[in-house]
Amino acid sequence: MPSLNEARSAVPWETIVARIHQEITRAVPALDTTVRGLPRKVFGLDSGFFYMPLAQAMHWGEEDGGWLEEVATVFGLGHLYYVLHDQLVDHGRLSPRQAVLMDAALTLYLTRGARLGAGTERFLVSHAVGAAAYAEALLRDIAHNERPGDDYSPDDVFRLGEKAAPGILALVVVAARCGRSRHLAELPQAVTDLCSGLQLLDDLQDLREDWEHRNVTFPVSLGISALGISVPDSADPSLTPFAAHTADDLLDALYLSGGAAVVLRLALRCLERARAALSRTDAGVVLGLTDTWAERAAGQLDRAEKGSGAHARLG
Repeated sequence: MPSLNEARSAVPWETIVARIHQEITRAVPALDTTVRGLPRKVFGLDSGFFYMPLAQAMHWGEEDGGWLEEVATVFGLGHLYYVLHDQLVDHGRLSPRQAVLMDAALTLYLTRGARLGAGTERFLVSHAVGAAAYAEALLRDIAHNERPGDDYSPDDVFRLGEKAAPGILALVVVAARCGRSRHLAELPQAVTDLCSGLQLLDDLQDLREDWEHRNVTFPVSLGISALGISVPDSADPSLTPFAAHTADDLLDALYLSGGAAVVLRLALRCLERARAALSRTDAGVVLGLTDTWAERAAGQLDRAEKGSGAHARLG
């Protein structure tokens, strides 16, 4: 079964960055300097998740290196769009040139994606469905940032993975290309569950950074509750929990209250749901990675329940 590293070797990130740069500057030459100034992470290439659909395609017998390179280019463009969009949502600002770049990336993503061979209508409809779910997920995040005293609902937690729209669509394209359309009833929700589990693990890992940026993720919300903070309905910034407590206060409260274990149990629940659905397919690469992440989450849960490493990195 192909590994993520084998997929990286088949489609090197340097090649994809060069192609993305070429495609953008061919469409809008004036964006050349803007694209050159971007870190490679904006294309998604540092993430194993980016290479998962490519490895799965290889496992399903895809041997056309040119097609795999085109898939990577398309979804690198998509990732670029979503990263810039997230920056705009999170920070309320984007440079004028980056705003234009975001528009160009989206246009190229949709245009080239519709030509990948999965069917133009299928691609565009799947994108529209994923984009709507992504928008709702962002609005749920925004609502929690605006009202940090409000608890997360189960629906909020189990739909966290809907923010991974590009990765879900990549697997839809790969399944259609490789004659696995029968799996399309299982794969999108399974990958959403997988991404919900990964999001919970990432949010727990990034707790300190999220607190400093006043980003009320689910673990931050549990930490606020554990601190016993009553969040007033007031615009006065001196009355927010962020003004009265440090990230260390939050970490202590989250671990001592058992909140970290709650986050990890929910992450495992999401990963187990993904594993159950994937076991009904032959998506062995995705299933194998789900098993790996579930094993890591189980180890982290064991450490959290024993009360060790409250301030240590969880990865």
